[in-house]
Amino acid sequence: MARRTVPADPALDQDPGIGARLRYWRKRRGRSQRVLAGLAGISQPYLSQIESGDRPIERRSTLVALANALEVSVPELTGRVGDPTSPGKASVTAHVPAVREALIMREAGEQLPNSPVGDVDAALAARGRWDFATAAPMLPGLLASATGAEMVQVASVAAGVLSYAGYEDLAREATRLGVRAAQDTGDPAWQGTADLNYLWALPVETRVTPMLAARAADAIQPYIGEPRTRRAYGMLHLQTALSSAVAKMSDAALAHLDEADEAARSLGEPEDWDDLAQSCFGPTNVGIFRLAVLLELGDTGRAIEESAAIAPNRIPLLFKQVFFHLDMMALLAGAGRDNEAVTAFLNAEAVCPQFVRLRPTARDTVAVILNRTRRRSVTGPLRRAAEAVGLHDLLEA
Repeated sequence: MARRTVPADPALDQDPGIGARLRYWRKRRGRSQRVLAGLAGISQPYLSQIESGDRPIERRSTLVALANALEVSVPELTGRVGDPTSPGKASVTAHVPAVREALIMREAGEQLPNSPVGDVDAALAARGRWDFATAAPMLPGLLASATGAEMVQVASVAAGVLSYAGYEDLAREATRLGVRAAQDTGDPAWQGTADLNYLWALPVETRVTPMLAARAADAIQPYIGEPRTRRAYGMLHLQTALSSAVAKMSDAALAHLDEADEAARSLGEPEDWDDLAQSCFGPTNVGIFRLAVLLELGDTGRAIEESAAIAPNRIPLLFKQVFFHLDMMALLAGAGRDNEAVTAFLNAEAVCPQFVRLRPTARDTVAVILNRTRRRSVTGPLRRAAEAVGLHDLLEA
């Protein structure tokens, strides 16, 4: 019997919420809510609430499970918030052809002619601010000329720029260049950092990520007597912990988190926050990842309790601070503490607005909160949050 499909929905072109996309793909696959909920391992009432916009999706693992059950990618399920023709994003996308050419030429062992060489430190600083409009024009020249440790750092910046512009496959190509450059250095610290950059560029639904991350950590474990290598080792364990939690491997997630915590306690906070392409590994970073892992494992109460001891502004990388605030938003919204969730969103938006406004899950959570409070007066903070992610139509409804 031929698979029953649903014609493309024009409404998807208008960037609806995740619930509407989920309903579209479910109907296109010809599945009932009961069947899809069973395949994804969630309850049918919860699925119904997601589709109707009454509950947000708090966990990455839930997105992955739904995407896998519907045979789509996570980006197809969440959509991409933000107009690709907007001045900010268009200014980045305009440089993608030159970046692609630089990657091809570097792969072929050739130099890209007439490409001015930028400053690696300036590119790293721009990435840390999520300022990809500044970083993007530097990349062709840097990719054409960088070698060794500098290539690891440049590849990290390139991956961020390309992912932001929607070119995930090119982002992975860039990180593979970094992996090869790190191998040439023979330095375990840079090898671990390059492997970490590659893992970050993988889709969230990739099932082998925990195995790859653990393998990369094991490869440099004999060298962790050197502090730089131990920082890379700790970051790899943090990545393994989070990816294991997304894969619902709770025991493994907690074990890797403990391994990272031990390394962080032995090192303390880094004296140079720009160490190893800005990994910023230390107790604060472990705390931010612990919050994310506990969120994935559904331990909401413990996560909220432990969040009080985390000071994310100790880390100068703005997007790492933002991850903390957005995870807090998800935790609080899931617990029905909507006013506090809105405050967490506004904290994230104040730190790095260009990052937050492009997060489909953040936009969706604001929409859910707005939907839940529509019958009451909309507070000033909630209105600011809705306007920040472009939900003007819901404010006027």
